[in-house]
Order: sequence, then C-alpha cells, then structure tokens
Amino acid sequence: MSTLDIQVEPLQGVEKGVVVRLDGALDQPTRDAFLSKLKSVISEGNTRCVLDMERVTYANSTAIGDLVIQFDQFRDAGGELVLVNPQHRVLVIIEMVGVNSVLPIFNTLEEARQHLSRPQERAAAPAPEKRPAAEAAPSAPGTFPLRADCSTCGVTLEFAQAGRFRCPHCGAVYGVTPAAQAIPGRPRTGAPLELTVPCQPRVLEAVQRLVASLPAWSGYTDIERARLETAIAEVCTVIHQKAYDGNSDGTIQMLVLCHKDAVAIRLADHGKTLSRAAFPTAVEYMTEFEHRPRPARGNYLKMTKRSGG
Repeated sequence: MSTLDIQVEPLQGVEKGVVVRLDGALDQPTRDAFLSKLKSVISEGNTRCVLDMERVTYANSTAIGDLVIQFDQFRDAGGELVLVNPQHRVLVIIEMVGVNSVLPIFNTLEEARQHLSRPQERAAAPAPEKRPAAEAAPSAPGTFPLRADCSTCGVTLEFAQAGRFRCPHCGAVYGVTPAAQAIPGRPRTGAPLELTVPCQPRVLEAVQRLVASLPAWSGYTDIERARLETAIAEVCTVIHQKAYDGNSDGTIQMLVLCHKDAVAIRLADHGKTLSRAAFPTAVEYMTEFEHRPRPARGNYLKMTKRSGG
C-alpha cells in the first residue's frame, strides 16, 4: 500500500505561512490523511501555504484535482496555496488535469516565499464556467457554500452560488439552483483511465487498440473507431520516433475520459518539443485537436473524438 509522510513547518518571513512537505504518493490510500492535514493547517490559522512536492513520487488525477478545492479553501480563509518543485511525472498529471492554470507553481521555496510575502487582495470569484461544481441529487434546499463529491470522478467539489458549473477534473456539468440544490446534467460514462505508457512498439499497439475499443458501445461507426485508432497510432509513433528519437525508455502519460458521445484524450511526454504539424492525421481525424509545448520539456496534446464528428 502507498504511504505519504506529511511534515508541517513554519514559513519564515511570511505571516501565517507554513510549508507542508510531502514524501510519498498522493493517491486514494493517502488522500484522506492529506486532505485532513490541510484542513487542520487552515483551522490553526495558517492561511498561506507552500506545498512542497519535491519528494512526491506518484500522484493520481483525483488527488491532483483535489488541489483546486484546497486552493479555494485557502483563498476563502484569506490566504493562498502554492506548489513548489513537483517532479516531472507529477507535473504531467498537474498539466493534464489543468491544475497549473489555477495554482501558482514555483521552482524554489524562495520564489514561493517572495510570492506569499507580498500583500494579497482577495481575488474575485472566477466565471461560473470555470468554477468547480458540487454534485447532488435533487433534494431539500441547502445552504451555500455546498460541498460534495463528483459522482463521475470522485473529486470533492464546492460551489458558493447558484449557476451552471463544471467539474474541473472530469468536466461533468451541474446546474445549481438558488435554493442550493445541485442537479447533475447528462451523466458521463466511466471514470478517468490513467496510463503511463512505455514507448515500446507492442505496448503502444495494445494501447491504441484499447483506446479505440472504448466507444464501441456508444454509437460510433466502424469508420469512426478506425480513425480514432489511426490518430492514436500516429500520435504514439510520432512521440516515440521524434520526441524520444526512437528511445523505448521514454514514456507517455495518458488520461482517457470516455463519455456517452465522445472520447477525450490527454497525452504528455518529456521528449523534444514538436509542433502541431507533426500530427497531420490526428488533426484531420479528431473532432478537436490541441497541441502545446510543456513549460519544462515535452509536449501536451488534448484531443476529442465525437460520435458523428
């Protein structure tokens, strides 16, 4: 079973500041202890927090998605949560989940200290489309803020007002009434599938077939499934041959979300930076295709194949 050691230290030079040092894995077995520790940090009045992730050896997407809610809780308490020095394998998950667009990430503790030592103004609430939403079946009127677990991916979510919201982890949509009722939209099918794929030809071929088989029960035609498999094959081959120069020691981080009428795929690697032009077949066959270079090294791809598209 995975373990996580958590140490809390004062952050010198920052009022109400602490450093939370993590050593081990951030996943389902360690999730409750991690969230409980951050809750106690806030309850003790420490509202400016540096999460030192240098010694985090593994993190799954659910645990990383939790950081969005923790960020909001520190902000609600008048402070902030920032990350320091996540390892490449963890940073890939952070980027795939999209947490890097919410939480500040620094390379050193000193950079984080300087950021948190500045006077802070309370940030305005983000637009509803970008805020996390809470899952709830139609029920008796409640009160804001309301917290609950997303019924699709299990991330603990929170909303502070009525509106239409989306889970920042899996994209599930919820409508929130003025009476503090959260009504889930059209249900999603399946939880996220996370893979660390070695760049070995047989493994890559198996992954291509696996991903192409996921929408088989969802109204996709044989041609659509074949195009999906062809697009994935091109992406895997290009990353292996061009980003890693054919080195089979390279890996591809993959997150697959299979919905009722769409398959969403996120990929990241640590190889050479490529361009969108390196993936012409995927650009043509996928309904949506986005490529961008990763800040440190490598590529990030975001693709969606919709039924009928």
